[in-house]
Amino acid sequence: MSFPRPRFHLTPARNWMNDPNGLVFTGDRWHAFFQFNPEGNDWGNMSWGHASSPDLLHWDEHPVALHHRPGEQIYSGSIVAGDDGTLSAFYTSAYDRGIQATSRATSVDGGTTWTMDAANPVIDRGSSDFRDPKVVRVPDGGWLMLAVEAVERRVVFYSSDDLSTWRETGSFGPIGPEGVVWECPDLVRLPVEGTTERVWVLLLSTNPVGDDADPAGSAMHYVVGDLADGVFHCLDGGLRPLDLGRDCYAGVTFDSAPEGSAVMLAWMGNWRYAHVVPSSPWRGAMSLPRTLGLRRTGDALQLVQRPVLPRFDVLDASALRIEPHAVLDVRWDPAAAGTVRLRLAGEGDAAVDVVHDPAARTLSVSRTGRTADALHPDFAGVRTAPLADPASGGLTLVIDGPLLEVFADDGLTVLSHLVTLGAGPVTISASAATSVVPTVQVGTVRVDAPADTAQEGPAAPAAA
Repeated sequence: MSFPRPRFHLTPARNWMNDPNGLVFTGDRWHAFFQFNPEGNDWGNMSWGHASSPDLLHWDEHPVALHHRPGEQIYSGSIVAGDDGTLSAFYTSAYDRGIQATSRATSVDGGTTWTMDAANPVIDRGSSDFRDPKVVRVPDGGWLMLAVEAVERRVVFYSSDDLSTWRETGSFGPIGPEGVVWECPDLVRLPVEGTTERVWVLLLSTNPVGDDADPAGSAMHYVVGDLADGVFHCLDGGLRPLDLGRDCYAGVTFDSAPEGSAVMLAWMGNWRYAHVVPSSPWRGAMSLPRTLGLRRTGDALQLVQRPVLPRFDVLDASALRIEPHAVLDVRWDPAAAGTVRLRLAGEGDAAVDVVHDPAARTLSVSRTGRTADALHPDFAGVRTAPLADPASGGLTLVIDGPLLEVFADDGLTVLSHLVTLGAGPVTISASAATSVVPTVQVGTVRVDAPADTAQEGPAAPAAA
């Protein structure tokens, strides 16, 4: 089985994609730059691919923005838009000599062509694991860069007034589990629902390493805290899971998003098995964009994720067959229904079961079938998340080819997975512990299959 290409998630027409890098809104378009192999659909030759969209659902691919060079691969980073419209990209120069450092490139034409800074690298700690710079604006003026010393599990902070000269201000970490590296940090100031309050949140991705690496693989987390003197401080505990599915990693937010919103895009992949995902000539996809916020539940602030959904035509039914590009809204009365099970059945014996259990206060997603078993030893199985409000009966599922995102608790609980349902129709059925049948409202998405719009060749930098 080869995975069908998604229709309304960002995927390359061909070749390998992983982490989102520079995400920026400029010129009335959303621009996504991302880790990309311009020469094949396996990881390697890391460069920055480029796509843009008017609505975060229809994407046009552009030529490679930052191309790998002899002795240097271009790893993850970020982009910010200056007041004069100049885009500044800060990226990881991964040198063949074993050093990772931060470099800069600028664009004055909206991200089409880039000029490398003659002073590159602009920050060099002499480290082999210093990477993933994310530059953010701070409310009192100026800029803050955060990057990771990945193996040390530390986020290092730098301050600047001009995006050229940087001063180290401190670090955060290590906290949380050992046996992982930290990657792709982001710092966002999020609104608290129902208040005028805004609170700083640190996003982090972790990837297990070593001989006994956790078979669950890579994952995303967040920390609620505060920013003081150019350093983030944790307020209420350690790392919390951002997405309890298997396939959400390296998520970061767009710079200069309208109305100051925090819109995140993540790679729907897992380093445990990303190299064997059966798709060709493309490999790799992004999540749906998600607007982030916070909700106070008891004494804690919890992250809320609201997806940007495509338009769809609604059809009500409790059991039907659809093309695997749809939005499903499932509603029921938990007190009357008890445990609710939603099954998506695809080609052969491939299936995904989503189970909402109010008694256990859990939501689970399982991937089963011969194709899932054969893909990788750690691919098939069940992932279970705690429910914040089991008395609220409702789920939103988004399926787009091999991508499945499940939202519950009004955005508090999210599970994202690659699935092996195939390219043919998917049969949807819902059942409950009692005779109460959940209402399944299916939306057939009105997005055409993406065209093969990738353009050949890199955009040559104006200066070496």
